[in-house]
Amino acid sequence: MADPSSTERYDFGALREKRALIMYPVVLFGSALPFLAHAFDEHWADASSVAKVRLLTRLAMSLLLLTCFPGILLMIRVGITDVTASQHKNLLRWYPLLTTTWQCLAALDGFILVAAPKLVALPSFALDVGVSVFSVVLIPLIVHQQTFFVGFDADALRKSRQMLESAPELAHARAPLDTLDYRVLQLVAKSGSDVANVMINDMGIGHRDLMLRLSKLVALGYLNVVEELHGPQVVLTTLATDTLALPVSLFTWDTDDRELLSELASARLSLEGREPQKVVVACARTCERLLKTALARVTPKITHIGTKELTKATLGDLIGAARQHKIIDRFADGIFSSINERRKKIHALERARPIDDQDAFVLYTLTEIAARDMLAPSNAKSVLADLVAPASVLPQSVTPPASS
Repeated sequence: MADPSSTERYDFGALREKRALIMYPVVLFGSALPFLAHAFDEHWADASSVAKVRLLTRLAMSLLLLTCFPGILLMIRVGITDVTASQHKNLLRWYPLLTTTWQCLAALDGFILVAAPKLVALPSFALDVGVSVFSVVLIPLIVHQQTFFVGFDADALRKSRQMLESAPELAHARAPLDTLDYRVLQLVAKSGSDVANVMINDMGIGHRDLMLRLSKLVALGYLNVVEELHGPQVVLTTLATDTLALPVSLFTWDTDDRELLSELASARLSLEGREPQKVVVACARTCERLLKTALARVTPKITHIGTKELTKATLGDLIGAARQHKIIDRFADGIFSSINERRKKIHALERARPIDDQDAFVLYTLTEIAARDMLAPSNAKSVLADLVAPASVLPQSVTPPASS
């Protein structure tokens, strides 16, 4: 948490936002309700006890929902009060629930008022109806601004996308995500794009840092800002969903190889979809690409393995050639050989156990270990220097290929 003595802790600029300006008249009107009730007491002082209870209940609930709750949330938004993330989240959860409950009760009260006005109405029927209407229709003006209370600014995210579009050289710069960006994508996916759950998170990311992360992800095309009936929301793009299919350890590798990322994403998605044969195919392709890339670095240049061209060599051929040229150690050799042996059994032979989900999980895990070993920072420059384009974005596209 920021130092209370620091002026950066406070966000007084939020008080000038359009969403805040819309709420001020409603909050001030709610604050004035007790004084208005006292000033016009001659219109309800002689009413029946039931009518008085109805009037005072409506005024009290209006004061609570139009002034007290918004006032507390406004103070939290500016930063002039201390609450925990869980307390803030509970306030945001309870406020819409209370407003919905109150509107249902007010609708029932309105039915009773029209059905039996002589029993429950104030001396002035118009005043009675007016109080009910105002106690209901003003609430949505506050509730619709909930994104303001959590500090979400859709305009700031849209501006970040426009700034990147106005600088095309940045759009093609190498700008990989880091693990915290990945966590933010996971947060958006887990929250179902609910802005309140995204902004009031339990990840230890402050409001300003989180907005910077969201701006970066929107600018790079991982998130989109859409307008829904309930206000602006952030949603995942296809690029983001494919990125979430990749292992977290990807961000410690120094690679922009899009086809390799595509194969890994394809394997991960097939694993989650319980399609073991597709996992085997994608893992084998990943291993073939890793070994072909490594063999392409050998001097003199390797173009054939035996009688086969390098581009048409099988995984077994590539493992043998890599072993011959001492490109892989015994550890990597064992992993690649294990993957190749299971690949050969992708089609269940007579009296052979068919591949299942457990095999697919083990195979994928081995593939990730092999990729991590081959793409470690110490090996990345020697293995991938000629493969990746230096001006590509990680990952520019991670669309899983069609499985064979």
